[in-house]
Amino acid sequence: MKLSQLTIALLGTAALVTAVPAYSPAQEATTPEATVPEATGPSAIDLYNQGIEQFEAEEYAAAIVSFTEAIQINPSFAEAYVYRGAAYRALDETEAAIIDIDRAIALNPQLGRAYLLRAEINYELGNAQQALSDAQLALSLDPTLGGARLYEGLVALQEGDSQKAISDFTAAITQDPTDLRAYLLRGFAYDQAENYFAAIADFSYVLEQEDDNVIALIGRGAAYYHEGELSEAEADLSRAIELNPELPYAYYNRSFIYVAQNRLTPAIADLDQAIALQPIFPRAYLNRGLLLARVGQEGPAIADFGRALDQDPDLAEALTGRANVQLSRGREIDAIADYTRALAITPDSAVNYKLRGDAYLADGNTTAALSDYNQAIAIDPSYTAAYAARAEVYNLVGDSQRAFDDYSLVISVDDDDVDPDVLYKRGLVRMRLGDRAGARADLQQAADRYLETGQTDGYRETVIYLRQL
Repeated sequence: MKLSQLTIALLGTAALVTAVPAYSPAQEATTPEATVPEATGPSAIDLYNQGIEQFEAEEYAAAIVSFTEAIQINPSFAEAYVYRGAAYRALDETEAAIIDIDRAIALNPQLGRAYLLRAEINYELGNAQQALSDAQLALSLDPTLGGARLYEGLVALQEGDSQKAISDFTAAITQDPTDLRAYLLRGFAYDQAENYFAAIADFSYVLEQEDDNVIALIGRGAAYYHEGELSEAEADLSRAIELNPELPYAYYNRSFIYVAQNRLTPAIADLDQAIALQPIFPRAYLNRGLLLARVGQEGPAIADFGRALDQDPDLAEALTGRANVQLSRGREIDAIADYTRALAITPDSAVNYKLRGDAYLADGNTTAALSDYNQAIAIDPSYTAAYAARAEVYNLVGDSQRAFDDYSLVISVDDDDVDPDVLYKRGLVRMRLGDRAGARADLQQAADRYLETGQTDGYRETVIYLRQL
């Protein structure tokens, strides 16, 4: 049983590229649309520039008032709509933000920065393709908008095209070598491409500039984990938690380090904390369930698998994990039901066919078990555990030759790492086939392996049969 693959949530990376638009304060406009009658109060430009100062000071409500007054004086002031939209977005008033940005684009379809801001919002809303379209439009109108390249890369990263993402983020870095967001995101793209050395380099560069950047610490910790550098990984993730104890993914990721170190108690504690901080976290429940099962807490494990499935009914790993526990408790029918549900989600899973075959076999249904083992082998012809399990069925139904063939295949593939049980069972099959010399050779090798691995019960049982030969 193994934990699901360590991941950094891409939803978290969206926050990296949501910086305010890098606009300059507007100069006095000369176009007829921006020319307004003289008035005793401030002009639209004055109010706009005032709004920019308030925006940059993060006084978003006051900025909205200033931009609104500017728009009232000049209803065609597209830049004011863009900035007011950005202020609404900063206050999480997404609908108002989109209305203003759409209005800005309607007034000035050549305003690349408006498309960039809309790309940011669409990405946050999960509209990846619309975000990509807007980012591409922004770049076509204004190639200097490096932030648009970040969204092109983010969409590629989300779609699993890590090489395209790396290219996009590299282009953003070339355009603005000081943009740390691009280095961060390229680090995640390298991680997705399993180029962990390059990922560590990008995250380390960010940390050289900002030693308290928790996102870079989490990313580098994940890359160190993949490289097997567990002490460094633990140090980075612990530092991230020290800087910000409210990061659920830092605890979640650190739990993998503890598992790799066989420190299951702190791993479970970290998952407890991740869930406390982010109750809607199906993979945290899944992984905690896997760990609880490993330490013998089967009831709480089943409960966690159930919570994971409540939050994500298509989480096949949770169904498999729960089925494994049910099978170990002798509840074969419940296990079969969960394996069947898992297979409906992942029909090409050789492992789940093999496991369901085990459940059928435990329930006495050799026909169904044989069918599942055959299917597992058809999906993955190198799956030795399925051949060994199929040999068990052939043994039970009295087909010794086929059992011998399957055991022999397993032994030829696994060679020095073969399970002594397989050698022992092939020895017994050879006895039934009348091959006493072959049986003795297999049983002797099995006995030696049992001794090497400290399996005294297996050794004693094997010696009994050796004496009969």
